[in-house]
Amino acid sequence: MTSAFHRTTDPPPGIGPLRHRRVAWNLHPVLIDVLNTLGETPLGRAFKDRAVEVSTLKVLGDSVNYADALLAFRYLLERADGDGLPLTAAGYLKPADVQALAVVMPTMRDWIHKMAREIDVHPVLHFREYVKSIGLLRKYKGSLRLTRLGRVVVNGSAALWEHLADTLAPDEQSFHADATVVVLVHMATTEGRIDVGTVAQTLTALGWSHRDGSPVSQGEVYEVWNDLWDVLGNIGAIEGSHRSDRMMSHAARVLAHEALFTQVPPQ
Repeated sequence: MTSAFHRTTDPPPGIGPLRHRRVAWNLHPVLIDVLNTLGETPLGRAFKDRAVEVSTLKVLGDSVNYADALLAFRYLLERADGDGLPLTAAGYLKPADVQALAVVMPTMRDWIHKMAREIDVHPVLHFREYVKSIGLLRKYKGSLRLTRLGRVVVNGSAALWEHLADTLAPDEQSFHADATVVVLVHMATTEGRIDVGTVAQTLTALGWSHRDGSPVSQGEVYEVWNDLWDVLGNIGAIEGSHRSDRMMSHAARVLAHEALFTQVPPQ
């Protein structure tokens, strides 16, 4: 997807830490770039208000129980420990393991289809592939096993949480990085489904377009949002919510905050 876009604006210089109630934050470099590029335009002011709201989530909200919030992640990693999870000849989880993992995944709460082949149970497949993509799992001799990093975090929920926060938002200059940060801010400040139209307009205002000059479409926003939902939708859970509502838990919002803001130690 990244190669289909080019950016017409040069990245502006950064801004200083954002402060709230005597707490200082270092902002993710892509977030700094987005804020500066949008500036005091109507889209920029609205986005800045959202970013400020995200910055307060950890300070003003309840603390997060990492072990509870990361149940789905911990379950998958624990099952891959030792001899690992056996895979089919095609490289997928076996049906019994698909069904067992689905039980602990919030994004599978109201799944109404059959759960047999992993390739047909997209939330499970995408979740498992994401955990592998961030360096915690690997395929080895027909099984899914922990990597060296996976073994480090499997028994430490705080270390696992930190790794998820560190890998959630890329920091290179690219369409994917900008889109991830903008969508994260919208997800963390929206009750349920985000306004994909506004996000597409925001990314276009940042200078992104197709090579034929056409603006960013809602379809490209959905791709990024879907990928992030595979992660954040499985952080914590909200009782009574449905998968289609895409309601983020408080823990998921805090993870988005920690991906975008790093607290500056007091002097």
